[in-house]
Amino acid sequence: MFGQHRRAIGIATSMVSILGLTLTSGLAFVANFFVDEFSRPHILLPDSDLTWGMPEVLLGAPPLVYQRHLLFRAVDGTLLCGDFWAQPQPAPTIILCHGYRISRTHLRSAAEIGYGRGYNVFFFDFRGHGESESVMTSAGNAEVRDLEAAIFVAGRQPETLTGKIIIHGFSMGAAVALLTPPHPDVLAIIADSPYARSDDILRRLIAYRLVDTWVMRFPHWRLPQRLFVTIAWCIVIMSRVIFRLRFGYPVIARPDTSFRRWKQRSRRALQQHDIPILLIHSSGDNLIPFKHAQQIAAEANAHGAHLETYFVDADTHCGAYGWDPLEYDRVIQDFLERHLHAASLGYENPGA
Repeated sequence: MFGQHRRAIGIATSMVSILGLTLTSGLAFVANFFVDEFSRPHILLPDSDLTWGMPEVLLGAPPLVYQRHLLFRAVDGTLLCGDFWAQPQPAPTIILCHGYRISRTHLRSAAEIGYGRGYNVFFFDFRGHGESESVMTSAGNAEVRDLEAAIFVAGRQPETLTGKIIIHGFSMGAAVALLTPPHPDVLAIIADSPYARSDDILRRLIAYRLVDTWVMRFPHWRLPQRLFVTIAWCIVIMSRVIFRLRFGYPVIARPDTSFRRWKQRSRRALQQHDIPILLIHSSGDNLIPFKHAQQIAAEANAHGAHLETYFVDADTHCGAYGWDPLEYDRVIQDFLERHLHAASLGYENPGA
């Protein structure tokens, strides 16, 4: 009797172990698929999929004599491609940072606005996007190297005024701007619709794919929403492990923790370079929820970072410009003029 009981326990334990191994293997297989999908060089989204409301044609590009096509490398050797539009006289330079699965060509209208306002404009393709080298991407951490290289290149252009670089990022580009350590040449950051932590966005994308697959294969079955949320988080956790093993660094980026890192860095260096930030977001953002902006703002406030906000009631991703183009432009110009004026007087963080 006792032997039969032990045998039954052994069989049950073996079955549970086999089931656990099968589930783990299945999750690992799916996670590896998403890591491949997430990190590979990207096919750009068609223009019809973009809903952020930027106009197609505005002021036009500057004369060719003021346009400069630049090739440069990140610290890890990745070859990057960008365009520098120079003013006839030295001026502040705006670096435009595009989002995930788009390229610098989608920011051409934003470049025209900036150039028309009297700024030099440098817009480039992140790794794995556009004309830059087709290497693996991370939608955050690896791209910090690209922006650091872009800051270096922009600062070396003869038309760029020393210490007068402005970073204007959209979506992933905004998150990368917040992830990048403070640089003495950077005067201000405009972060339009960044994420606070990329694991939540990755979870949302995975859940969307799971739901889409379920609806196509089982259109008449009830959707197990809670189960999908749990599975999505498990895949995210497994993806973090696989990405770290394959590429040697973490895939999850946390712009919301940047302010703590910046503060610790300034303490170690016994000096502080407080970069003012304008955070822009739509309350109904359908890709990066508004809670991400709230989290970033809360962390900035907790660590004494200088952050201003411009929130609108739009329901699209990067929708603030389309919501009210004139007000979007006015808010940005007011922000930049105040901080450029303060910098010329040797002050920091002028009041709003």
